[in-house]
Amino acid sequence: MVENTLHEVDVGELLENRRLGRFQVLTLALGSFTLFVDGLDFSAPNVAAQSIVSAFHIKAGDMGLVFGWGYFGMFIGSVLLGAIGDRYGRKTGVVLGVLAYSLPALLTVFATSLEGLAIWRFLAGIGIGGVVPNAIALLTETAPKRFRVSFVMIAFVGYSTGNAACAQIAAWFIPVFGWSIVFLVAGLAGLGLSLMLIFVLPESIPFLAVRRPDDPRLRRLMARAAPELQLLPETRLILCRPANEMKFSLKLLFTSYRRFATPLLWIAFFGESLTFMTLSSWLTSILEQAGLSQMQARLVFSAGAIAAIFAIVIFGRLIDRFGPRAVVVCALSAVASIVYLGTPGLSPNVIVIVAILAYPCASATHQSLNGIVGGFYPTIIRGNGVGYATGMGRVAAILGPVVAGYLIEAKVPVQDVLFFIAAPDLMVAAACVGLDVLRRSRFAAADFAPAVPAREPREQLA
Repeated sequence: MVENTLHEVDVGELLENRRLGRFQVLTLALGSFTLFVDGLDFSAPNVAAQSIVSAFHIKAGDMGLVFGWGYFGMFIGSVLLGAIGDRYGRKTGVVLGVLAYSLPALLTVFATSLEGLAIWRFLAGIGIGGVVPNAIALLTETAPKRFRVSFVMIAFVGYSTGNAACAQIAAWFIPVFGWSIVFLVAGLAGLGLSLMLIFVLPESIPFLAVRRPDDPRLRRLMARAAPELQLLPETRLILCRPANEMKFSLKLLFTSYRRFATPLLWIAFFGESLTFMTLSSWLTSILEQAGLSQMQARLVFSAGAIAAIFAIVIFGRLIDRFGPRAVVVCALSAVASIVYLGTPGLSPNVIVIVAILAYPCASATHQSLNGIVGGFYPTIIRGNGVGYATGMGRVAAILGPVVAGYLIEAKVPVQDVLFFIAAPDLMVAAACVGLDVLRRSRFAAADFAPAVPAREPREQLA
């Protein structure tokens, strides 16, 4: 803890070096539940795709339009709500994001055409994409430093659980109530969640210390996060940071070590989204083409999402210990399993097993990047940094599912489609090698040494 004769307390250092407590656990639980509902809404069109095709009397490849517009909305939301989170607060960004996808999800049940469905998915995508950078920033700023990646990735277990739950809802209730049931459930869950978050979700303490140091919430939250801390009336709560990073500008994303980190993160997010988002969008359809029934395909998707929970937790701890090089193993495993899934002549049982292995490897790669990205940016630009990085992933997500849809519609062999889906993770592995070298080399570099007075030290790379 940084404390001096002027009664100043550095909230960043205090939070980073303390043990997990009830305050941190509450934030983690709320973040996990928020991402659970986010996962419900994200997976709704994926698991309902074949039922929508039948109901609207369209071709399977036409669903690529719906996926593409949804991911375009996620790109807009990542950048827009990431900036809102940096300016108005992480809590504000999260709540607005949840509302932004819940209302369109409810209105999706009234869609009667492919174009109408695409519009509602675009609007819902703004919220889905906007929740992620704010949730990552809030979790990163709340977690103790030694658990930072695990903290974020454990919260994203909620996302995979939401994917799994949506697939179960689709498998058991779409045959009874039709394709719209998954959107109805996601929308209602989101509305209930937004009300709860308004009253219960705490704001980021580092954000308040930077942006609103006189906000009475800051002292109240600090008393909850560090109940042993004696705060005198004259005590000032501050967040020490570089003097040249007091206000956001886009060039800060490319300043100092970030001139290398930001391009590598953008490359990694672009590549992993080409793989994970495309696989998520088309996995059930590909499994049906391979000979599984609709219910079997949805249940395999659900089982893969459940397996992803374990993969995410395991790789979260590995990344906390070994850094981004642990992501390399995950990405290469995803490539191998997805490519093998396209091997001609596999029996249905082998297809099921390989699919249940492929999805968690791709999912864990995706969530691993979400886990590490926040640590490369200081508080003042974290929402924007994460938003732009995840936004690059959304750009890829716009392209990947659409191209895969055209390939499927053109009767391209499944093994070629799966190779197209898997190959970008090779780019992810290469980028993560670079990020790991950068992370290890910069710890001892001058960029991270105090270059301003001691009470304003530089934030270190997590």
